[in-house]
Amino acid sequence: MLKKHVGLLAFLLFGFLTLLNAQQPAKPGASPGPSFEPKALATEDSVVVTVILKHQQDKNLPEIRRILEAQGFWDIFPPKDCRVVSWTLAMGLGHVIVLQVPVSGVRRLNLAVENGAWGAFDSEFYLSYDYKAIWQDYIERREAARDDRN
Repeated sequence: MLKKHVGLLAFLLFGFLTLLNAQQPAKPGASPGPSFEPKALATEDSVVVTVILKHQQDKNLPEIRRILEAQGFWDIFPPKDCRVVSWTLAMGLGHVIVLQVPVSGVRRLNLAVENGAWGAFDSEFYLSYDYKAIWQDYIERREAARDDRN
């Protein structure tokens, strides 16, 4: 039981750190390269969703690819109104995809996975929100309170 919670905590921390890293400004003079991301969404009406697509252990890679192609997975996932924040392939687990999704698009995201990935992957969804601004505000207030005490 404890092992499962530690793993989930590690995964959520990984997703949070990935999200923080994705928010770093571009390096000056760096070529942006091709962009597959739609325009950034307003954070007030969007959520961050971590999707885990676990490889089904009874299928090999060619079988999984056939299922995904037959169901049109790559045509419907991710939905057009979602922004891919990060997409990681974790060996032994599967795809770990962090998306910024408008609140109105959560159902479309769920249907894209249900219609495109079922039979190839087991899926998990974790809705969250960007905590960075809240954390920064807390740290600033904490430092100000520390200065007031001294």
